[in-house]
Amino acid sequence: MLLKSWIVLQIHAVLVLSVSQNETIKQTLIWNNCTEEVSGALPADCAQLTVPLDYTDLESGGTLNLSLIKINATKSPSKGSILINPGGPGVSGVTDLKKSSALIFRSLINEDYNIIGSDPRGTGQTLPFTCFNDQIEQLRFETSTPAALDESDTALGKAWANWALYAKKCQQTSADVGELIGTAFTARDVMQIVDALDEDGMLRFFGQSYGTFLGTTLAAMFPDRIDKLVLDGVVNPHEYSTGWEFDPAPIQDIALQQVFRQCIEAGSPACVLAGEGATVESLTATYRNLIQQLKAEPIVLGSNSTLDVVYYSDIMLATEDGIRQALSYATPFVGYLHSILERNATAYQIYRAQLAALTQPGFSQKSTAIDSLYGIRCSDSKFRAEELEDIAPQLDKINNATELFGGYYASGYIPCSKWQFKAKEIYSGDYTAKTKNPALLIGSPWDNRTPLVSAHNVSTGLEGSVVLQHNGLGHVVIYSPGQCAIQAIQKYFEDGTLPYPGTICEQDFGVFEGKSILDSFGLGGLVAEGQ
Repeated sequence: MLLKSWIVLQIHAVLVLSVSQNETIKQTLIWNNCTEEVSGALPADCAQLTVPLDYTDLESGGTLNLSLIKINATKSPSKGSILINPGGPGVSGVTDLKKSSALIFRSLINEDYNIIGSDPRGTGQTLPFTCFNDQIEQLRFETSTPAALDESDTALGKAWANWALYAKKCQQTSADVGELIGTAFTARDVMQIVDALDEDGMLRFFGQSYGTFLGTTLAAMFPDRIDKLVLDGVVNPHEYSTGWEFDPAPIQDIALQQVFRQCIEAGSPACVLAGEGATVESLTATYRNLIQQLKAEPIVLGSNSTLDVVYYSDIMLATEDGIRQALSYATPFVGYLHSILERNATAYQIYRAQLAALTQPGFSQKSTAIDSLYGIRCSDSKFRAEELEDIAPQLDKINNATELFGGYYASGYIPCSKWQFKAKEIYSGDYTAKTKNPALLIGSPWDNRTPLVSAHNVSTGLEGSVVLQHNGLGHVVIYSPGQCAIQAIQKYFEDGTLPYPGTICEQDFGVFEGKSILDSFGLGGLVAEGQ
């Protein structure tokens, strides 16, 4: 069984343990130098932490090993450690910090703090959750499942059937694991890390995207142990917990229009769509006409039968990348659109390759992290549906909120409606708390995954918290950086100072200025993001 194979001691560290049946594990971490594994040669140590496998059954004595990485403070004396969760769910915090994210987080977070990343349950090397027996089986599923529910008359029914089969497959393959990877257990793991660090017993946490749901859960479950809490790109926990999120739906259209607005402001040649007389309205209409055309008839732009036929779903996936990480993707995205509109096969192949090179595994539908994402998210969720008609109200609500992206956006929420098991512990409160120190929440009106409205929703439940509006065109500050927001985060971690309520920050660079994410962090000399 998957479960048994992962309940073994791995080799990153030596641990000193003392366990009783009714207590969680108390231990001391032994860190081993792993600087050579980290991009930029930042001083780093790695370890493993043994935690209870099942917090609802401590008497069983089962344990689990969490992989940890620590990017060490570069300024003395150290004030302690900040734990991060980069999102997903399904993103490995260890792998993330071994790539250029380590340099970005080191530039973002105060130098006198250690930065701790981990592989949460169901992620990376920690109790991985998988549903397919082999890659061929997974590929068959991915290629046969519609990416958008409105790409054809049969797409909705086909997606419903395929995701139902997927949920059944996950239940048969990994239900024993799936019950143990919910966010409530992960929150308890985080506090085990805090205890093992043996600092002051207080949590300093920086969560992005899904990491904000984990952070909100931590605040609700352990309010007296919150020293500093930054939630960037805030998930609405009430919607997440049902399995259907509606706050982001209208932002899909708004974010695309903001890309077009910046395109026109930048002009040609910076943006190839900024032709004479172009307006946000005209570019939106052109986009609308293109996707309607592709629903009826895909466009052939070459001889490669798998790559040179443009389908409706291809535009949806490219648009998702174009607006989620616009600073990196906007230029190749609009070039991709322009090449299709002009039927320019050579340009199409160039821009398609650029988009493919930028894409980070773990976020698109066709990703090896798909099992982890749904394994965690769906095991956390409450809503279940027996028949397709049972989700009609949810589909209607999404379609009424977005003109262009309802079918694509809604497709990601079907799996949880058919999920066949739940996490052993699901936080059942109302996500309200008076934390020891108030939290800093950050949101953008153009974040198509975690919009500003969700940050305000969460803030109403966290007493004393402040929402910083960051007008970044993209998902979370790291993907749409600005010195104003960066300095607010650093000031908060330095001494707990929160921005004045109503503060608005701006992104440093427009998305067509030829700048990268790294430029705002003073890392523009690096060869490429993700290296």
